[in-house]
Amino acid sequence: MKTRLLLLFALVWLCACSKDSDGPDMDYPATFKLNRMDQVKPVRMFTRHGEVKDQTLIKGHALTLMMQSLSFKVAPKPDDTTVTKITFLSGSEAEMDNGRVTRYDVHKQDGAVVLTSKQELIGGSGYSYNDEFYANLLTGLSKLKPLIYDKQPVPPDQHNGYDYTYKTRVQMPVSLKAEELLVHRLAYGYQGHYRRLSMVVNNQFDPTGVSLLREGDTLVVQEFAIVGVPVR
Repeated sequence: MKTRLLLLFALVWLCACSKDSDGPDMDYPATFKLNRMDQVKPVRMFTRHGEVKDQTLIKGHALTLMMQSLSFKVAPKPDDTTVTKITFLSGSEAEMDNGRVTRYDVHKQDGAVVLTSKQELIGGSGYSYNDEFYANLLTGLSKLKPLIYDKQPVPPDQHNGYDYTYKTRVQMPVSLKAEELLVHRLAYGYQGHYRRLSMVVNNQFDPTGVSLLREGDTLVVQEFAIVGVPVR
């Protein structure tokens, strides 16, 4: 009986440890205030035929300027009293306060710490057949693949602008550098025959997605991070 009790205690202890092992190594709770942009990588340009290396062309390209005008608008100001805060409540749970509190589950994936919202994204999510290529391209370019599930076709008699609907949850890949928290961001701009678009997402770049580009497509990407400093 004593041996069984010891084994049971050891099992419970291991389970308790593993619950917090997914989170970053820190003292909980730990709060970070997002106050600047950093870790900005060079802009990269791609076409169907490979990576473009002409830096003069890349820097002055309309697609680059459009992408950067969007991405640098998201940089927080150090003296902003409404700045976003991320608090790790434990190794398995975190919350973000940007005027509204959102709770996240915490786990490790491919060397990064991933925050996944406990609630599904508010509002309907879906796309039409015409948007399928762009949805697949964003997924391909993202190192952390978007969390999309329960994908359902919309019956013709219930068409609401979407051909497919799906459920999703917000995800954020983060990492620690010294005492600072890095929230990884990916900005990209795309130009094809029929559409030009740009977007900034919480993610990192997966170069294998470049293979999805079609003849005549141009893509620019830039990775950076929003830095959170610890709140003492």
